[in-house]
Amino acid sequence: MRALGLLLALAAPALAADDLRLPPITRATFDNGLRVLIVEYHELPLVEFHLIVPGKGGLAALTAGTLTRGTGKLSADELARAIESLGGRITATPGTDGTIVTAEFLSPDFAAGLDLLRQVLLDPAFARDEVRRRRDEQAAGIVAALEDASAIADECFAGFLYGSHPYGRPIEGLSATVPKLGRGDVADFYERWYRPNDTILVLVGDVFAAEATVRLREAFGAWRPRPDALAVRAAPPSRLTARRVLLVDKPDATQTQIRLGNVAIARSDPSYVPAIVANTILGGGFTSQLIEELRIKRSLTYSAWSAFVARLTGGDFRLGTFTKTPTTTETLALALSVEGDFRSHAPARERLVKAKTYLRGQFPLRIESPDALAARLGEAEFNALGPEELATYRERVAAVTPEQVAETAAKLMPPPEAVAIVVVGKAAELHDALVARFGPLETMAARDCEKLSAAKR
Repeated sequence: MRALGLLLALAAPALAADDLRLPPITRATFDNGLRVLIVEYHELPLVEFHLIVPGKGGLAALTAGTLTRGTGKLSADELARAIESLGGRITATPGTDGTIVTAEFLSPDFAAGLDLLRQVLLDPAFARDEVRRRRDEQAAGIVAALEDASAIADECFAGFLYGSHPYGRPIEGLSATVPKLGRGDVADFYERWYRPNDTILVLVGDVFAAEATVRLREAFGAWRPRPDALAVRAAPPSRLTARRVLLVDKPDATQTQIRLGNVAIARSDPSYVPAIVANTILGGGFTSQLIEELRIKRSLTYSAWSAFVARLTGGDFRLGTFTKTPTTTETLALALSVEGDFRSHAPARERLVKAKTYLRGQFPLRIESPDALAARLGEAEFNALGPEELATYRERVAAVTPEQVAETAAKLMPPPEAVAIVVVGKAAELHDALVARFGPLETMAARDCEKLSAAKR
């Protein structure tokens, strides 16, 4: 794998210097419904597979975690050795809208690597011991995350903002349910969701598209569809119209973590590019206004950021930072003030120019390698962004005006009086000052945050 990294470094300038002339995409939909995108990429002797499979939640995470631990023909150790002998990798990662399965092999090993990927996807063993082992690891990870104040803040914010909506649920599942999962649950989930008719497969690499299409059809053409494997997507909840504050008690916290935000846009929203430009100015980099106000001018924190987390059916705008316990109220008030002021005024022209230059310059780096390009193509296909999404991105960024930024910020960034706020820290030392400044609040222990995803709001 070190050799592959060196090859990537040597070949990166080829695409970075010519990022608008993207290679053509060959598309096919197999009889079983599998959507396939193939891009010839001959600068490196690599093949990259990127699949998106529906299904989410703790059971999706456990299924993904055991997918690569053996097949009908190969034990977990045998499969690992077979992949390693080719210098490749196969991974499965759960997410908020589905599971992403990726694989990488040298192009001379395309046939062998494809066969291993086929076995993983179509004939996973789900050996009882492997499922039990991975389940225990997952459950232990959920408990361990309770020691990480930043992870607690992220999970509690999602639950507090989204409630019972799927976007409010922890990807790794709940501490109360994961330990009860077994092989039967995993097998049932796999049988329901790992079907071709709602799955996307992207192949980027040193292949010829016509031949690769034949090979992929041979490997996955017999994959049986299932009508109920089409995911039903829930609409996001409505935006908050009033401020809500949650104080999460972590008595041993050395610092306070802060998150705030509100429901915003889906990835396919036409406002996405202006929103990204606006966010870059406010909190998307080291020269952002949040960094300037909270870190450089006030020395309240080392880091402050904001982001539009845009997903398939909806998303949110969120802001995050951390600070010392005594400066928590001051930091939160300033963060709200900076965000509120930003959404109320057009940006300075020099800040807009700097943000657009940064985004346009960074874009080639986000698609310069085969795996990065495959991921971007998969994202575009999954979110129905259209065939020109990547080719026109820099042009669309360049066209964003100060008026668009101001309009988008006012519409999508929440006013300070209509946000969900989560503060994680020493409740005994924070409670009174927060109530005095921001009004009534809710308080709970970190371990109880997962209950938020079971509540309607």
